[in-house]
Amino acid sequence: MTPIQNTATKPESGNEIGRDESAGTSDTEGFLSQARTIEMILERSARTNRTVPIRRVFLQLGEGRDTEPGALKSLVSSRQERALDLYLLVAAITGGPGHSVTEWSTTWARTIGIFDQKSGASAVSRAWKALKDLDLITTARGSQRRTTVTKCMEDGSGPYEPPANVGEKYLQLPFEYWEEGLHTKLTLAGKAMFLIALAQRKHKFPLVHARISEWYGLAQKTVASGIDDLVENGILAPAGFEYFDTLAARSGRGSRPLYRLVRPFHQRGLPPTGLEAFPAQTEAGK
Repeated sequence: MTPIQNTATKPESGNEIGRDESAGTSDTEGFLSQARTIEMILERSARTNRTVPIRRVFLQLGEGRDTEPGALKSLVSSRQERALDLYLLVAAITGGPGHSVTEWSTTWARTIGIFDQKSGASAVSRAWKALKDLDLITTARGSQRRTTVTKCMEDGSGPYEPPANVGEKYLQLPFEYWEEGLHTKLTLAGKAMFLIALAQRKHKFPLVHARISEWYGLAQKTVASGIDDLVENGILAPAGFEYFDTLAARSGRGSRPLYRLVRPFHQRGLPPTGLEAFPAQTEAGK
């Protein structure tokens, strides 16, 4: 990554938008590029492990049979892709005291690829509203016409507290999600299924459409589309089959495909296996 600068963008004056004077960093004349804006935001996060902890309750509430879909379902079913994109970035840079960030709407608009000031402000405002309706964030007026966004608990239960309990379940979204451009390559279905795959605490795991649909509240066609999206982009790879006993088959034995996440998009903190010895291209091609 390029060296960190003092601020994410230069201050605005009137209708003037922060500029990047260096060559090759703008998508539009006078505008900091989407990729560079995100890069500078991530640099401010100061996360040494370069992952974003997100409690599993963002995906699924409850335990065992007493489960129900989390906030992810609402964002996907209402097609709030920009809200999800902004939420993941907010989660990445609000790990410090206060769990808040203050920025201009134009900065956030660039992270979702919008460079027109008026339409960008409207899109960001709609995204914040969607997240506030789910009690995932709060907003307040900040200095210099900026907005302060404060992260709340992933289940909307109140002020944010970092994961601390030993048994608390959470996934770790790697910075490579942005650095390798997955935020622009993946569809909304692919992004949702990537988060669900990261929450699986095994190197190899099934993704049964009907079960994923029931557990996480996504339509089965969304699950199927998301899996295909991840496979096509080299993020998810087939990993053989899992066999099990069942009376639903004449033989009494059934099977289902297994998948694994390809490095560097894999789950962090799992015990090492022989898979780590293979390069990503070999894994994806198996």
